[in-house]
Amino acid sequence: MMVILFVVATLVCLYTFINLSFLPKLSEPVLPPSLAICIPLRNEERNVEKLIHSLRQALHPNMHVYLYEDRSTDQTRDLLIRLVGREDQFTIIDGLDLPSGWAGKVHACHQLANATHEDYLLFLDADITLTADTIPRLYATLQNEHAVFLSGFPSFPVPTFLGKCLIPMQHVLIAQHLPIAFRKVKHPAFAAANGMVVLVERQAYEHVGGHQAIQMALVDDLELCRAFKQNGFTTTLVHVAPYVSCDMYATNRDVWQGFLKNVFRGMNDSYAVGSYFLLFYLIQAAALPLVILFPSFWTIGAFLMIMMARYRIDRKAMISHAWFWHPLAVILYVILLATAMIRRFNKREISWKGRTYS
Repeated sequence: MMVILFVVATLVCLYTFINLSFLPKLSEPVLPPSLAICIPLRNEERNVEKLIHSLRQALHPNMHVYLYEDRSTDQTRDLLIRLVGREDQFTIIDGLDLPSGWAGKVHACHQLANATHEDYLLFLDADITLTADTIPRLYATLQNEHAVFLSGFPSFPVPTFLGKCLIPMQHVLIAQHLPIAFRKVKHPAFAAANGMVVLVERQAYEHVGGHQAIQMALVDDLELCRAFKQNGFTTTLVHVAPYVSCDMYATNRDVWQGFLKNVFRGMNDSYAVGSYFLLFYLIQAAALPLVILFPSFWTIGAFLMIMMARYRIDRKAMISHAWFWHPLAVILYVILLATAMIRRFNKREISWKGRTYS
């Protein structure tokens, strides 16, 4: 058994290193002909000021920012009005009541797309921070990849305990499960995206039906990517971490609730896929106790291989001081996924930002 653990850990480590080598870096910047930056905001008062400051220094000619204020119950709207007012490159859109049959973010993105006319749409989350040349680099990379849909996973500051454990697991899942070399294969099974950063060509977006085609999607990024692939378009996943960061959740509770609503939905609610992920990370979780209880060449080697793979992922993702928590992180991930699977089986409702979804 110990030998098998060592072999599995070695294969995981090798796959991680090889797989990450296929993740494309962003290209040298090229200005797009016209580009709309589309940002939905609901109860984002902690992020508004940092967001606007980041956008101002990231804007270039032929770019316009559309901010959809989605009926926030905090100071989001007041802050937007005070910070951007009537600036030429910013438009504030007052949100509509959420219609039946729509997920909140999907509806907001749909309204944003309807308000724009630019050739390219860049959908961002409100907790994103960009460097000055991020957007031209994203556009240039989209062209160089010969794709019409581009996404990537940002770097994450992780100030909370659960944040350190669970937020970087997004990068782990991509590195250890998605064959990045096949990212542009048009079969929906190879869909991978992160809704924090999604750049699309307008004509292709409209052809697939845009966000209206995925009205009730809680994991909207994956569903939108699948829609593009199902319509024969090329999508790509690229390395955005050096240029984009995302301060996702402010509290441990937000981290848990945020991932609880997405973790199993991202697997299409498939219990077979969920069971595979549970087993995969339970094996990783077993490495540390086995080292302590049965120290040997095989157990120590397996543990080091698993930790080396995680260290490589975090270096690539530009995340510091999180890899050390990997043994605990995989245990928490297994608990999170198992909880989500049980909740789905019991048909429990999901609540997020004051809205409830069945």
